[in-house]
Formats: sequence, structure tokens, C-alpha cells
Amino acid sequence: MFLCAMFKQVFFGLLILLSVSVKAQERPAAYAVDENSNLWNKRINDTARVFADIAYIRDYPGLKGLVLDSLTAGSKVIIKSEAYNNTLIKDFHAPWHKVTYMAGKQQRSGFIWLGLLALGSNNDKEGKLWMYGFNKYLNRSNDEEHLSLCEIKILDPSLHIVGRTSILVTRGEQTFTEGKILNNMGLAGLQAIYRIGFFGEACAVSTDHHYIGWTGMEFINLPGKSNVSDAGVSYHDEKLLFPSEHRLGASLIIKDITDGEVIDPDQKELKYKESKNRVKYIWNGKIASEIVEMNAQ
Repeated sequence: MFLCAMFKQVFFGLLILLSVSVKAQERPAAYAVDENSNLWNKRINDTARVFADIAYIRDYPGLKGLVLDSLTAGSKVIIKSEAYNNTLIKDFHAPWHKVTYMAGKQQRSGFIWLGLLALGSNNDKEGKLWMYGFNKYLNRSNDEEHLSLCEIKILDPSLHIVGRTSILVTRGEQTFTEGKILNNMGLAGLQAIYRIGFFGEACAVSTDHHYIGWTGMEFINLPGKSNVSDAGVSYHDEKLLFPSEHRLGASLIIKDITDGEVIDPDQKELKYKESKNRVKYIWNGKIASEIVEMNAQ
């Protein structure tokens, strides 16, 4: 009987080792990736917010990792490792990070796919959390530039989602992003405006700003602006002015556009030939419509 019991223990021990070995073979070794290759720009000990409605924490940086916990939108995580294993999910690549987080009153750790975290988050004076992040890429036929579906969410102080909307973002080689909560800028019917910027630091890479109004119940898309310069030879500059800035009318939004091109690139002091254009939008409390002005004959 004693030998039989020992045999069973050894047999089951071998089964456990074999099972662990098989699982280890299914999951390749994690590999580090360049942390500067994405818009999240997360570093060790940075705080991040979960953007997905539900995000899974795994025991390995990949989809083959066992699910340890699930976190809801707005939950805080602390980045605790470099980036690992670029993975294609929802039609875009992002790496994994080891994070710590709170499950009840207990601190735990595991790996999360970076694409499930917010690109940026802001708190307003009322304690609401404003966040934005990528939902998915819409086309991957051009590796240099493609459309992305960027989602915006507002959560109340209890982290319940009270509003959400999506905008299309043209993604090129922008290197960082930033969100800012503005007041209504003089537009009646709005409580606030969320400005989201995607910044390009290299030549011919545009910096784009998206403006989304919030009524307290729903989001309203507003005109945006874009700026780009090509090695100092040419540039395109847009300035957006709201009623509280231009004071020309409570229902008027103005976009001033300047295009410049070097007259003679061989000169020591470069001079530009500029063309200017002004686009006007009328705000009716629900939508901003471009005003089409007819030229007199």
C-alpha cells in the first residue's frame, strides 16, 4: 500500500511537470520592444487608466496568458515593466506591460495589452474623468498613414460611463498626444469642449487637433485644425477662434488658414510667399455649419 501511494504521488507529480512544460512550450519567451514606438509613451512607474469597458489582466504578456483579473474603464494601473511582445489586436499593434493594480483592498500584478489603456485622461472640476483611446484601425493597406477610430468617454466620480462618442483620426507618424478640457469658449448650449491633439515633430508630419463639445448629455463634433511644415520650405497653419476669443459674435467660429512657400530657398534669410483664407462656421446650439459666401460678380 505504501509503495502504491508513493507511485501515485510520483505519477501525478510527473503529470503536473509535463503540463507545465507543455504550457511553457506553447508560450514563447517574452521579447522587449521599443517603448518609443507608440503614442502611449508609458514609462516604468507611470500611472495609466483602463480605457476599454473591460480589460483582462494575464499572467503572461500575450493572448495565451491565463486571465488573472478583469478591470473596468477608469481603473488605475501602475506600469511596472518595459514593453513586451507587440501583438495585433483590434487591427493595430501594441505591446504588453506588467502592471500593479488594486483588486478590492489587495494589490495584485499581471500583464495588460497597452491598447486597452487610455491614450490620455483628464479630471474636471466636478470629478468626472474624461478619457480617449483607440478603438480600432479602419484600414491597414498603407503602413504610413491610415484612419483610426478614436473613442472619447466621460465617467462620473463612481467611474460609470455617462457619455461616449467616436471620431476618425488620420494616423501618420505622430509621436505624442495630449487632451485638454476647455470651457465652452462662448458657445451656448455647451458645458465644455474636449481638445485632443496628435503631435508631429518631424518634417511633413502634421499636428492635428480635434474639438468635441459636451452638452452634459451628448457630444457634438466641432471644427478642428491642422498644422504641418515641410523642412522650412513650405507650411500650412490653421488657427481656430471661438466666440470668447474673437468677440465678433456669439454664434461664429472662425478658422484662419495660412499657406506659406519659400520664394528663394538659396537665400540666407528665407522669405515666404503667403496666401491667407478665412473659413467661418455658424453655431446654432447643436451643430457648427460652414458658411458658404458667394463672391459678387
